[in-house]
Amino acid sequence: MTAHLAPVVRDALLPTTHSWLEKPPLEPFIDGAFRAARSEDRIAVVDPGSGLTVTEFTAASAQDVEDAVSAARTAFDDGRWSELDPEIREEKLRRLADLLEADADTVTQLEALDTGKPLAEARLDIREAVAVLRYYAGWATKVEGSVIPAPRRFYATATREPIGVCAAITPWNYPLPILMYKLAPALACGNTFVAKPSEQTVLSTAYFAQLCAAAGIPDGVVNIVPGAGATGAALTSTPGIDKIAFTGSTRTGQAVMRAAADTLTKVTLELGGKSPQLVFADADLDAAIDGVMGGIWTNAGQVCIAGSRLIIDRRIHDDFVAELLNRTRQLTLGHGLASATTLGPLISSTQRDRVTSLLEQAATENADIQTASALPDADGFFVSPTVVTGVRPGHTIEREEVFGPVLSVLAFDGEDEALRLANSSAYGLASSVWSKDASRVHRVARRLQAGTVWVNTYGVFHPTLPFGGVKASGFGRELGSAAVDHYTELKTTVIDL
Repeated sequence: MTAHLAPVVRDALLPTTHSWLEKPPLEPFIDGAFRAARSEDRIAVVDPGSGLTVTEFTAASAQDVEDAVSAARTAFDDGRWSELDPEIREEKLRRLADLLEADADTVTQLEALDTGKPLAEARLDIREAVAVLRYYAGWATKVEGSVIPAPRRFYATATREPIGVCAAITPWNYPLPILMYKLAPALACGNTFVAKPSEQTVLSTAYFAQLCAAAGIPDGVVNIVPGAGATGAALTSTPGIDKIAFTGSTRTGQAVMRAAADTLTKVTLELGGKSPQLVFADADLDAAIDGVMGGIWTNAGQVCIAGSRLIIDRRIHDDFVAELLNRTRQLTLGHGLASATTLGPLISSTQRDRVTSLLEQAATENADIQTASALPDADGFFVSPTVVTGVRPGHTIEREEVFGPVLSVLAFDGEDEALRLANSSAYGLASSVWSKDASRVHRVARRLQAGTVWVNTYGVFHPTLPFGGVKASGFGRELGSAAVDHYTELKTTVIDL
């Protein structure tokens, strides 16, 4: 039963959402069914917009994780999914996408309630999850091999085969889209799957597990083990997993790699970022201001690709920042389910306090802190969108990933200095260039150390576009055809003729 719902939540919830929340199936989903966790570790599901506990669940134990991995292993080894004709896998994944799309309004509300983000953003998240699932459904019938021109006495082929049991650990900022980045290509290629969603955002993943059963995904192919760090540690160290996909902090990603080393498990990591947005004086400044705002205020800055470092030509610095602040003041902070909200809370009081602490540290380092909006009269975990000027290389606010609505501003006097500032970060996930000079755009994009470079835009995602980082932002690529490489093994077969 739901413990408390803020009035704005009660007023906004659809009957289907409210009914589901009355008794949400938040237990582990193993071998096609929900079952009680073998643990006494209770975790609250907290509404970030009000601070109220919506419900709670029991974290999956190490034994639950072992059971989930065992179910996935059995489902893979007996061929109930990997040996299906590819067109049947495609049909079932398309059916799953259709079911998710049909329930999009309910899932959108669950995502907004769980993460705190505005409904408009949550709605885009669910649309993206559907699109990614549909895209990879098509890949089930398109993973091809090749004939190799070996010496003529031999007939040699290279074929792509599923890896086996794939595990995923997903974050709280984009629960369902990032789960689809991993689950959709894994299933399309014939693998089985075990996922651990963030303990802070379990609702949409539990709902999705129900849809897997309704779509006819065979028992054991998709398994969900909700829990906190102990559950994740159990998952990364349990024998029988062939590949781990992780999205989260760089520090936790390093722990995942250490655990995977013991079992020689394949790993892909999408980690933190401190992404630069380079704005040159010849840019379309109206478009650049909107792009910078979208890059940092989306999901209250809780985005791995957040454009949190504005690196701007000194000649336009003052006017640009002034107008950016003017437009930011038009944002409305509030609960994600409130219709007027354009910027929601942070995920937790811990995250809010961390962001506040970093801003206090910036002030001690003589940076100029400018908040752009008043905090709402609510008990949620809110931080006003904040622009920090007077930042210098080496400042804490310039080096560390804040993961909140905080934009650091650094001025440059030339292209080379702009690139030095942009590439000085330990991270390398994303970046952008704002300029009308085509030659400059190509020069700068080539030299930026980032997995993605957006030009005169920011944050464009599509199922066809590979995504991932370099340096401390991780390795491997999600989305696009590149993801197929991470969920298949290349087998060479040589026949003596």
